[in-house]
Amino acid sequence: MLLFVSAIADVASYILAKDHFATIPIINVYFLVSFSVLSFMYARLLHGAKQAILSFIGIGFACFLWDTFCIHTIVTMQSYTVTLFSVLAIGYTLVYYDHLLSTMPAMNITRFPFFWINTAVAYYFCFNLFLFVFSTYIFENLKEEEVLAVWIFHNLNNTIKNILFAVGLSHVSERNVYS
Repeated sequence: MLLFVSAIADVASYILAKDHFATIPIINVYFLVSFSVLSFMYARLLHGAKQAILSFIGIGFACFLWDTFCIHTIVTMQSYTVTLFSVLAIGYTLVYYDHLLSTMPAMNITRFPFFWINTAVAYYFCFNLFLFVFSTYIFENLKEEEVLAVWIFHNLNNTIKNILFAVGLSHVSERNVYS
């Protein structure tokens, strides 16, 4: 589902950028939707934390609305909301790593799909947290060439995240799927 949401956002952004329209609204909505999808995934994987995670979805949605209508607009990169989503996603990954280490039988963890998917989420949000914290400043104050360089770094991290997702998905058909 995450790859599907990402593909839709990428295609929509490409079409808008090609016609010289702002792509920031797509990015803002993408983060809201992808955070919700990630949250539902972790709520299924972490049964004991399900209520807290579902509460975080509501908090994230309220923060998105607050950021959209009170601080920034939908056409401005919403650094507060994206930072909150990133910190919560990093928290999910840490809790899930702890869950894996305490409940998983002794086996080769690299053959377990959710290890790779969790690693992809941790990698992406940890490496991009700094960018997300300063995203409003970056988009509003840097020259176009500098913004492009920063966005290339983000896209490189996004590509690595997708490769890690693919590695995880390649292990799904194996008999060792464990949640």
